[in-house]
Amino acid sequence: MEDQFVDPDDQSNIDTLSTTTTFRNEELDKYVKINIEDIHKIPNPLHFWKLYQQKFPCLSLLARRLFSIPVTSAAVERSFSAAGIAVTEHHSSLDPQTLNDILFVRPFKTFLNENKTFFLNVMPCCL
Repeated sequence: MEDQFVDPDDQSNIDTLSTTTTFRNEELDKYVKINIEDIHKIPNPLHFWKLYQQKFPCLSLLARRLFSIPVTSAAVERSFSAAGIAVTEHHSSLDPQTLNDILFVRPFKTFLNENKTFFLNVMPCCL
Protein backbone atom coordinates (compact mmCIF):
# COMPACT_ATOMS: atom_id res chain seq x y z
CA MET A 1 0.00 0.00 0.00
CA GLU A 2 3.03 2.30 0.04
CA ASP A 3 2.36 3.51 -3.50
CA GLN A 4 -1.18 4.58 -2.63
CA PHE A 5 -0.27 8.22 -3.28
CA VAL A 6 1.86 7.70 -6.37
CA ASP A 7 1.49 10.42 -8.99
CA PRO A 8 -0.73 8.97 -11.74
CA ASP A 9 1.11 11.08 -14.32
CA ASP A 10 4.47 9.57 -13.38
CA GLN A 11 5.44 7.43 -16.35
CA SER A 12 8.86 6.44 -15.05
CA ASN A 13 7.75 2.83 -14.67
CA ILE A 14 6.93 2.48 -18.37
CA ASP A 15 9.82 4.43 -19.88
CA THR A 16 11.46 1.27 -21.19
CA LEU A 17 8.30 -0.03 -22.83
CA SER A 18 7.57 0.38 -26.47
CA THR A 19 4.49 2.56 -26.81
CA THR A 20 4.01 1.94 -30.49
CA THR A 21 0.61 1.35 -32.00
CA THR A 22 1.40 -2.35 -32.32
CA PHE A 23 2.21 -2.66 -28.63
CA ARG A 24 -0.98 -0.85 -27.67
CA ASN A 25 -3.05 -2.99 -30.02
CA GLU A 26 -1.55 -6.16 -28.57
CA GLU A 27 -2.17 -4.91 -25.04
CA LEU A 28 -5.78 -4.09 -25.81
CA ASP A 29 -6.26 -7.48 -27.49
CA LYS A 30 -4.87 -9.22 -24.38
CA TYR A 31 -7.25 -7.25 -22.17
CA VAL A 32 -10.27 -8.00 -24.37
CA LYS A 33 -9.40 -11.72 -24.28
CA ILE A 34 -9.03 -11.87 -20.49
CA ASN A 35 -11.46 -14.21 -18.78
CA ILE A 36 -14.40 -12.12 -17.58
CA GLU A 37 -14.66 -14.25 -14.44
CA ASP A 38 -11.12 -13.20 -13.49
CA ILE A 39 -12.13 -9.57 -13.75
CA HIS A 40 -15.21 -10.00 -11.56
CA LYS A 41 -13.19 -11.78 -8.84
CA ILE A 42 -11.63 -8.38 -8.05
CA PRO A 43 -14.49 -5.98 -7.21
CA ASN A 44 -12.27 -2.91 -6.76
CA PRO A 45 -11.14 -1.59 -10.18
CA LEU A 46 -8.11 0.15 -8.66
CA HIS A 47 -6.97 -3.11 -7.11
CA PHE A 48 -7.53 -4.91 -10.43
CA TRP A 49 -5.36 -2.43 -12.33
CA LYS A 50 -2.65 -2.62 -9.65
CA LEU A 51 -2.55 -6.42 -9.98
CA TYR A 52 -2.50 -6.29 -13.77
CA GLN A 53 -0.14 -3.32 -14.08
CA GLN A 54 2.72 -5.42 -15.48
CA LYS A 55 0.49 -7.20 -17.99
CA PHE A 56 -1.33 -4.02 -19.13
CA PRO A 57 1.02 -1.06 -18.48
CA CYS A 58 -0.62 1.45 -20.83
CA LEU A 59 -4.17 0.52 -19.86
CA SER A 60 -3.30 0.61 -16.15
CA LEU A 61 -1.83 4.09 -16.56
CA LEU A 62 -5.01 5.18 -18.32
CA ALA A 63 -7.12 3.64 -15.53
CA ARG A 64 -5.11 5.43 -12.83
CA ARG A 65 -5.66 8.72 -14.60
CA LEU A 66 -9.38 8.10 -15.00
CA PHE A 67 -9.89 6.85 -11.42
CA SER A 68 -7.67 9.40 -9.69
CA ILE A 69 -9.23 11.55 -6.99
CA PRO A 70 -8.87 15.33 -7.35
CA VAL A 71 -6.53 16.84 -4.76
CA THR A 72 -8.56 20.02 -4.30
CA SER A 73 -12.22 20.88 -4.02
CA ALA A 74 -12.05 23.08 -7.12
CA ALA A 75 -13.49 20.33 -9.34
CA VAL A 76 -16.39 19.85 -6.95
CA GLU A 77 -17.04 23.59 -6.89
CA ARG A 78 -16.99 23.68 -10.70
CA SER A 79 -19.53 20.84 -10.76
CA PHE A 80 -21.91 22.72 -8.49
CA SER A 81 -21.42 25.84 -10.59
CA ALA A 82 -22.18 23.87 -13.76
CA ALA A 83 -25.29 22.42 -12.12
CA GLY A 84 -26.43 25.94 -11.27
CA ILE A 85 -25.95 26.98 -14.89
CA ALA A 86 -27.73 23.88 -16.23
CA VAL A 87 -30.72 24.31 -13.91
CA THR A 88 -32.13 27.68 -14.83
CA GLU A 89 -35.69 28.93 -14.78
CA HIS A 90 -36.14 27.58 -18.31
CA HIS A 91 -34.68 24.19 -17.45
CA SER A 92 -36.09 23.74 -13.96
CA SER A 93 -38.21 20.79 -15.07
CA LEU A 94 -35.19 18.63 -15.97
CA ASP A 95 -35.44 15.27 -14.32
CA PRO A 96 -32.47 14.30 -12.10
CA GLN A 97 -31.10 11.70 -14.55
CA THR A 98 -31.04 14.18 -17.45
CA LEU A 99 -29.26 16.75 -15.29
CA ASN A 100 -26.81 14.07 -14.17
CA ASP A 101 -26.14 13.15 -17.82
CA ILE A 102 -25.55 16.80 -18.76
CA LEU A 103 -23.12 17.28 -15.89
CA PHE A 104 -21.35 14.01 -16.70
CA VAL A 105 -20.79 14.79 -20.39
CA ARG A 106 -19.84 18.46 -20.02
CA PRO A 107 -16.24 17.98 -18.72
CA PHE A 108 -15.52 15.42 -21.45
CA LYS A 109 -16.57 17.88 -24.12
CA THR A 110 -14.24 20.53 -22.69
CA PHE A 111 -11.41 18.01 -22.28
CA LEU A 112 -11.74 16.72 -25.83
CA ASN A 113 -11.86 20.25 -27.24
CA GLU A 114 -8.61 21.04 -25.43
CA ASN A 115 -6.93 17.67 -26.14
CA LYS A 116 -8.03 16.68 -29.62
CA THR A 117 -5.35 13.99 -29.94
CA PHE A 118 -5.90 12.36 -26.52
CA PHE A 119 -7.41 9.13 -27.80
CA LEU A 120 -4.96 8.97 -30.68
CA ASN A 121 -2.10 9.05 -28.18
CA VAL A 122 -3.63 6.76 -25.57
CA MET A 123 -5.45 4.12 -27.58
CA PRO A 124 -5.09 4.70 -31.35
CA CYS A 125 -6.32 1.20 -32.10
CA CYS A 126 -9.84 2.08 -30.98
CA LEU A 127 -10.40 4.86 -33.50
